[in-house]
Amino acid sequence: MALGVCAELFFTDLGYAERIRRISETGYSTYELWFHDKSFVGSSLVDKPKDFSELAELNEELGISLSDFVFNHTDGGIIAALIDENDHAKLLDGLDVIIPLAKKVKCTKLICAAGNRKEGLSHGEAMENMIGGLASIAPVCAAEGITLLLEPFNTKVDHPDYFLDSAADGVRVLDAVGSDSVKLLYDIYHMQIMGGNILSFVRENIDRIGHFHIAGVPGRHEPFPCELDYAFLVDRIMKLGYKGNFGLEYWPTVDHSESLRAAREKLNV
Repeated sequence: MALGVCAELFFTDLGYAERIRRISETGYSTYELWFHDKSFVGSSLVDKPKDFSELAELNEELGISLSDFVFNHTDGGIIAALIDENDHAKLLDGLDVIIPLAKKVKCTKLICAAGNRKEGLSHGEAMENMIGGLASIAPVCAAEGITLLLEPFNTKVDHPDYFLDSAADGVRVLDAVGSDSVKLLYDIYHMQIMGGNILSFVRENIDRIGHFHIAGVPGRHEPFPCELDYAFLVDRIMKLGYKGNFGLEYWPTVDHSESLRAAREKLNV
């Protein structure tokens, strides 16, 4: 299995180059990022663009790869919502910014967010707008060898205003779009909070899932111990034929290197 690390949440007192070195030193060969135009420093998101040329050189030097980063979100990247049809042109234009960055670091997956709920916009209209937005940008991504990862969040704890809090709705959107270049990012932490039934959903939709995120429930800390048996879940998901990445996206509570080494051990990597 490929287990990666979200570099935004680890070694946050260091620059990104040193963070990635530390991640590599703890035995990981992949990492993830959030926004191309912002950095998470200490405990704050700041307006500091990432140096993708530096990342490309570092990836080559260390033999590590960037598995994915964010295309659009309300907090950074291309600030545009799939559910808002007025933002669709901005999303399409945004690919001209993001795809060259992805190519520079040989990254083939981009996280795509639905956006926050909009007053006066019904659930059905929002769903149709998501389908239309993804249908407009998917062909460009397909031609460039890029996969979009549509991510549902939880609205009970972390993202109360977010629209897409149902993985089932995410699948409905993907089926309507009908493109192999659009997959689901299934964050197990978020979806456990929204109702659980994790393995049953994954078993039914494994071909639609392009990436997994892992964090402990409750708290979004280490995935051990917590109310989920992640070693069991990961083992069963791999046995379903999943060949993609699992990303560790949690707030560590102990020394970050120690936390990452323990995660590898607990998940039998």
